[in-house]
Amino acid sequence: MTADSHLPFSDELEALSESGFALAIQLLGRHEDAADVVQDALRKLIHSGRYKAQKGSPLAWFLKVVRNGALDTLRQRRPNDGEAVARLAATTPPPDIAVEREELAGIMRRKLETMLVDQREIILLRDFHDLSYTEIAEVLGIAPGTVMSRLHRARNELRKRMKKYLQ
Repeated sequence: MTADSHLPFSDELEALSESGFALAIQLLGRHEDAADVVQDALRKLIHSGRYKAQKGSPLAWFLKVVRNGALDTLRQRRPNDGEAVARLAATTPPPDIAVEREELAGIMRRKLETMLVDQREIILLRDFHDLSYTEIAEVLGIAPGTVMSRLHRARNELRKRMKKYLQ
C-alpha cells in the first residue's frame, strides 16, 4: 500500500483478519471475544477510509489495534475469569510423533497461559506471528531494544517453566 492508499483489497483484509483473530484468541482464549475485537479493529480500518504509511506496516498497525482491544477486554473480565488459549491450526505431524507433540504443545500452552500478559503477548507476537522486533515495538508501543530484553526475559521464564518436560 502506498502512503495514502485506499483500503486494502478483500484478500488483504482477510489476511489481516486471520492474523488479528489468531492474536486475539491467543490473548483472550474466547472465540466470541476475539471475533468482537477483530470486528472492531476492521471497523476502525474501514471507517478511517485510508491507510497511512506513517502508522507503520499494515499488519503491525492492525495487530496493535487488535492487541489494544484484547487488553481492554481482559481488563473488563473478572480476575479469575481466564480460559485456555485456543489452539492454532497446525499442520499434522507424522503419526509416530503426533501424540508426543500434542502433549508437549498442550503443556506449553498451559504454561504460556499462566505467564503475565506482557510476557505472553511478546512471545506470541514474535514466535507465533513472526513479527520483527520493529513491528513488535510498533504493536506494543515500546522501543525495539525493550522488545529484545522483554522477549529474552519472557523466553527464559517459559524455558524455566518447561524445563522438566524438555529433559
